[in-house]
Amino acid sequence: MAAMLAGMSAGTVALILLAGFAGHLLHPRVLPAALTAHRTVPGLLIWPVAVAVGALEGLFGAVTGYALLAGRPRALTIGATGSALLFAAYALYGLYVLRTRPGLGSVPCGCSADDTPMSGWVAGRAAALALASVTASAGAGSAAASHGVHVAIVALSSVTFAVLLWSLPPAMADPERSVAR
Repeated sequence: MAAMLAGMSAGTVALILLAGFAGHLLHPRVLPAALTAHRTVPGLLIWPVAVAVGALEGLFGAVTGYALLAGRPRALTIGATGSALLFAAYALYGLYVLRTRPGLGSVPCGCSADDTPMSGWVAGRAAALALASVTASAGAGSAAASHGVHVAIVALSSVTFAVLLWSLPPAMADPERSVAR
């Protein structure tokens, strides 16, 4: 059971990071525009920060996914630990923006190509993914050693949780509340 939980957590984290990386590649102006709207990063650093964020998502997503599929526990620990730190930073950043920049309810979070507003749901999703990354890191040995039917269950549950977590903030956005601010 622990192996499946760790594997599902690693798979979910890898899929979310790779989807975010793909979104940043396909829509390179979304994150810089969101950072500009958040007013948290100095103007000259917006593009370097956006590129670094995209690169880290791609790197940690690829390492975590590869390590899980190839049965490499040490690489899985490294990828999942890096992912945990990245998602924890996202959660803290989201909370910081929400606390210090009131009225940004209609400003996009910059997470993907859609116009999901920065909200507690965005920060909460990042915190949940940080926890999933910690779970993957803690159970890397057993997750990497999974075989047979466990792999199929891990794959299906990873895709399901990734889709649910990816869709959560946009699904919880209240357009009427954003306009009312």
